[in-house]
Amino acid sequence: MPSNHDFLLLHVITGRREGMAAGDIAHRITDEADDVADAVYSVLNTIVPTSLQLIAMGTQMVAINPQLSLVAAMVIPCMSIVIAKLGERLRQISKEAHLSLAMLAAYLNDVLPSMLTVKVNNGEHKEMLRFHELAFVDLKNNLGKKKMKALIPQAVRTTYIAGLVVLCAGSVAVSGTTFDPEGFLSFLTALALFVEPIQDFGKAYNEYKQGEPALERIFDLTRFIPEVRDKPSAVHLNSVKGDIKFHDVTFRYVAGMPPTVDGVNLHIRAGETIAIVGPSGGGKTTLAKLLLRLYHPQSGHIALDNHDIQDIQLQCLRTHIAFVSQDPMLFSGTIAENIAYGDPMGDINMRKVENAAKIANANEFTKILPKGYDSYIGQRGSSLSGGQKQRLSIARAIYQNSSILVLDEATSALDSRSELLLKEVLMNLMASHTVVIIAHRLEMILMADRIVLLEGGKLREITRSAFLSLDGRFGSPPDVLSRELGEA
Repeated sequence: MPSNHDFLLLHVITGRREGMAAGDIAHRITDEADDVADAVYSVLNTIVPTSLQLIAMGTQMVAINPQLSLVAAMVIPCMSIVIAKLGERLRQISKEAHLSLAMLAAYLNDVLPSMLTVKVNNGEHKEMLRFHELAFVDLKNNLGKKKMKALIPQAVRTTYIAGLVVLCAGSVAVSGTTFDPEGFLSFLTALALFVEPIQDFGKAYNEYKQGEPALERIFDLTRFIPEVRDKPSAVHLNSVKGDIKFHDVTFRYVAGMPPTVDGVNLHIRAGETIAIVGPSGGGKTTLAKLLLRLYHPQSGHIALDNHDIQDIQLQCLRTHIAFVSQDPMLFSGTIAENIAYGDPMGDINMRKVENAAKIANANEFTKILPKGYDSYIGQRGSSLSGGQKQRLSIARAIYQNSSILVLDEATSALDSRSELLLKEVLMNLMASHTVVIIAHRLEMILMADRIVLLEGGKLREITRSAFLSLDGRFGSPPDVLSRELGEA
């Protein structure tokens, strides 16, 4: 059963700040968490036995010779100062080492999945130089950390030996002619056993200093409060009709920049199909993200069945909205696991999986795989083509059986036959679902009951004839549409 820490970690990952590299987060959760665990273990494993030994040997020294004990005690502050100074330096070096390793992890996380882009753009040499630079900095910082860890015990021992020399000189002055070699030897033995736990304390302190930067970076994650989160009074809706209203919605990604969505008003009735068109980068996908509460608008609000979506539980809201992105994201696992990913119980209903795959035209390539729906598709679906990934993404949305279906360029990687089959599926879904189509392909756009144009952050409804008169500015040109219809 998931713990509170699991849910906290999930909020940290899914609600992470824009610009925070995924590789950096992964490094904090894995490698740096191990460093913190090692530091905590070292401190806890040291504090009890060394404390007992310190008390026992200190008592023995005082019993043998109180005057020499006072002289020996004067060495302890010197050792403490050395340990503290070097420990602070180790902390700074460890922080630099953690940052350089996090940068290297973030770089590898970016470049390894993008090797096709690197190769086709002849970027191997450039990436090799970047890797060498980051790896060299990481190696340099880690060697510096290892050197400092090796230096500290030697510095403590040097301080200890110097303290013994001072002790011997002081003992002669204090003892005078009553010098007792046997008693002095016993005292030195007790002193050696007294200094040993101090050295152990120093090592534990330095382990803590080494792990302190990692602890701070992990706490930075736990202190992060996602902007989008449930209100305590958020409601759960067992079912929705699919009536959507945008009321004066304004949103900008960066403060001070022109709004991507500027005062948008839109009413999508339950069971209606609407197409959103406009220039690339004009904010069409942003509207879908606002509906899914991936972001909050700076002003205005969005209502679902007359409920402000900020008053609806996030999990409930996203259960009722199926979203198919233009960049289908699949996970390492089987085809069945990816199609059934949206199941809130985590179960896989194979009948629903096969039905969704059949509707999305994904069963054709699945059946020829050796293990069928139990076939592993690799990291991010690396063993599949772009069209196959998109069909699985559509199958996932169909499996979810939500009241609202948002298609964001969902047919961009499909061939004409697959798109025609999907069109037939959508025709059936439109009777009982609210469908939002974000597309540039005319055949998909003209399936909608209404067409709205988002341009310059402003939204306005246009007629079919007005849209066609745009001469392909925001969709396939009319002659392309004619050819496609003729081929169909």
